[in-house]
Amino acid sequence: MLDTGLLIIRLVIGFIMMGHACKKLFGWFGGEGLSGTAEFFGAIGLKPARVMAVCGGLIELIGGCLFGAGLWTGLAAILLMLPMVVAIAKVHADKGLWNLNGGFEYNLVMLGSLICVALAGAGAYSLDTLI
Repeated sequence: MLDTGLLIIRLVIGFIMMGHACKKLFGWFGGEGLSGTAEFFGAIGLKPARVMAVCGGLIELIGGCLFGAGLWTGLAAILLMLPMVVAIAKVHADKGLWNLNGGFEYNLVMLGSLICVALAGAGAYSLDTLI
């Protein structure tokens, strides 16, 4: 049962992060695309904005793929923690905890989940186990 639980949480987080990446990089799923992401990143002080937008999107895309597949899961978790910490520090911290008010509730749940899987390991249903 534990391995099935780890698989489910890895897949959910992996797909969510890949979706966020596609919103940033390609404008899919109603996203802002690279230009809009760069504009937003510049407005919150992340410079050079376009480079930071590409790096942020690639971190989420690559990290999401690795995490979902259970490949280099610890490294993937660390990669995915980076945008969560930046989002809290640059966007959500001053709005409090609750997502309803623009707070960091979502980011905190993601961080906690990433840490738990990194500590527990990817589980039996992962590429880490096959290697």
